[in-house]
Amino acid sequence: MTPLQPTPGLARPPRCIDAPRPRRAGFTLLEVLVALVVVSLALLAALRAGGGLQDDAERYRESVLAEQCAQNYLVEQRLRQNFVGTGVHVQACTQADRSFTLRTDVQPTPNPNFRRVDLSVLDASGWAAWKVVAIVWNQ
Repeated sequence: MTPLQPTPGLARPPRCIDAPRPRRAGFTLLEVLVALVVVSLALLAALRAGGGLQDDAERYRESVLAEQCAQNYLVEQRLRQNFVGTGVHVQACTQADRSFTLRTDVQPTPNPNFRRVDLSVLDASGWAAWKVVAIVWNQ
């Protein structure tokens, strides 16, 4: 077989059938599918992280509202100017259209002018959204 001679007027010489074909620019289907899987995994991870942030924000809001219930109870007891009775007391509390249950456990202290108040604020599911221990005095 003789080597091919360029034909006048043609830009390239004709190729032999057995000659290797030059690699074309671009991606194979497999490469595109692998890239698609990697991008989708990254997007799913970002979506989960965003959902976690939303859950954290909701839990923070619950605990702020529960703290407000506890603080309101303590201020109310101070304004009544009567000493808190010992024992366990349960009452409802609503803040920003959220219902909470305020559970107080009042215990005497060695000093009769003070009482220990354990406050637990529970949300509708029973989760203790806020807990605080306070010492109240007899005014």
